[in-house]
Amino acid sequence: MNQPVLFIGESGTAKSVTLQNTLEMFPAESSAILNINYSSRTSSRDFQRTIEDNVTKRTGRIFGPEQGKKLRVFIDDLSMPKIDTYGTQQPLALLKFLMERSFIYERGGDLEKIIIQDCQYISAMQPPIAGRNSIDPRVISL
Repeated sequence: MNQPVLFIGESGTAKSVTLQNTLEMFPAESSAILNINYSSRTSSRDFQRTIEDNVTKRTGRIFGPEQGKKLRVFIDDLSMPKIDTYGTQQPLALLKFLMERSFIYERGGDLEKIIIQDCQYISAMQPPIAGRNSIDPRVISL
């Protein structure tokens, strides 16, 4: 499992429980799990801070989980962040940027690159029907 994964299903179909159980099957010696629950109040700053808090500096501007481990980032309720004036869900835009480029920019200061290595992204969400947020098709295409 090295590609991003997205599970879509109605409420109560055990998406989160199934993914949690699957992630816990990976050996602790080679895998770390980061659970992130999106809500309508989640901002891109919240998402970035959570990622930064769970990686350590390796060399230079390169960060990642402990050496020899893969950080498996599980994002639950992917479609929950509110849609801004421009039709964007900011945490999803940052997630897309991070998945495509494997780096983010430091906020404030010098805007240095923070290169993130050895991460895999797994998400779950409900289908975008009946008033639920739909997500940017470019995020799904990853």
